[in-house]
Amino acid sequence: MQDDPSAYVRRSVANHLNDIAKDHPAVVADWLDEHLPGAGAERRTLLRHASRSLIKQGDRRVLAAWGLDRPLRGEVQLQLAPTRALLGGELTLNVTLHSTAARAQKLAVDYALHHVKADGTLSPKVFKGWTLTLAAHEQRVLVKRHSLRPVTVRHYHAGRHALELLVNGRVVASAHFDLGL
Repeated sequence: MQDDPSAYVRRSVANHLNDIAKDHPAVVADWLDEHLPGAGAERRTLLRHASRSLIKQGDRRVLAAWGLDRPLRGEVQLQLAPTRALLGGELTLNVTLHSTAARAQKLAVDYALHHVKADGTLSPKVFKGWTLTLAAHEQRVLVKRHSLRPVTVRHYHAGRHALELLVNGRVVASAHFDLGL
């Protein structure tokens, strides 16, 4: 069914594989090893959607299947603004990547926002950032806005929140901000 002519069916297959990955990540990693090499565009789209949770979790086998298993060779700068935010506002992430590599690097740049829970502990939630190829010795600036508007699936608490920048599943920079209600 992964090659069904209907995009609706292929998307359903991808969602089912992603659900399976939550309890049995090796099954989906094995599936990628078998079905990703030589895959056409439609199957690659399905497999990318099927492996999205494992990519966000930094699963080494899945990252390797997509060519995202190597650490960044270079430097990273992360700036958050504002450092004191209010519920309903937004954060701006400014990321500067500078390659020190002699070859291009394929990168998945995500970020984990560590929300303060009611008991004061932190709970991470990974958000997708960018997928890019950083050329040899290239410097690139990436900007993303993250909304702090209330949503039904998350209850915000005041306090010091943390943000970690992930490149190919590895933490490469971190910052903090204070959230006021």
